[in-house]
Amino acid sequence: MAMRLRVIASILIAIAVIGVSADSALAARSRTPVGLAGQWRLAFDDEFSGHALNQALWNDHSGWTNQNHVTDSLANISVRNGHAIFRLASPTSGAEIGTKRFSLRVGEYAEARIRFAGDGQTIYNWPAWWVSGPRWPAAGENDIAEGLGQLTINYHSPLGGLETGTVNGVWARGFHTYGIFRGRYLSRVYWDGRLVRTYRTHDDGQPQMLLLTMGAANIIRTGAAGQMVVDYVRAWQRA
Repeated sequence: MAMRLRVIASILIAIAVIGVSADSALAARSRTPVGLAGQWRLAFDDEFSGHALNQALWNDHSGWTNQNHVTDSLANISVRNGHAIFRLASPTSGAEIGTKRFSLRVGEYAEARIRFAGDGQTIYNWPAWWVSGPRWPAAGENDIAEGLGQLTINYHSPLGGLETGTVNGVWARGFHTYGIFRGRYLSRVYWDGRLVRTYRTHDDGQPQMLLLTMGAANIIRTGAAGQMVVDYVRAWQRA
């Protein structure tokens, strides 16, 4: 009888744990964008909870070249403790990933929680969290958070212009959220849930891929000293 009671107790505890885990997962998936009002429905979500990059969600762009002729390699991306970690292995070996099936449409919002390496207002290397459409530059490019010495916001217009700006504050070494709302003729960028930039856009309105990049420029730090750590990437549609 005592053994039977212990078995029943173990089963009940397991059920309770499963229930808590399910509730936690549901709570995580029902989170709304930081600082944005209204009703939203989660359309894309990667919490980097596995042990390797989820290649059902992302293309790793191995063999591609990015900023300053850096060659991308999956070997420079690791996933552990709920984070995706992007390293610059050398001044010519970095990383980039882009969403495989999901693209951000007009009227949708994308957000990532990221820790950039650096010192004070200075960001090391050339990391970027950005969205860009097909047939660049016709579909435009929105750089939500791009390390160009300082952390910057940039829009590459198909008309040939570049709008750029910085936000006062210390953005290195700590986690912050960086998000973008795509309107048909404007974009709004939010850092830590605060609207920090609104600018007109001139692209063709086509869906834009979500991208994370580690390139080489500015103050170069290879390995752990210069890594970009991504806690999550999420995107929402209006509910």
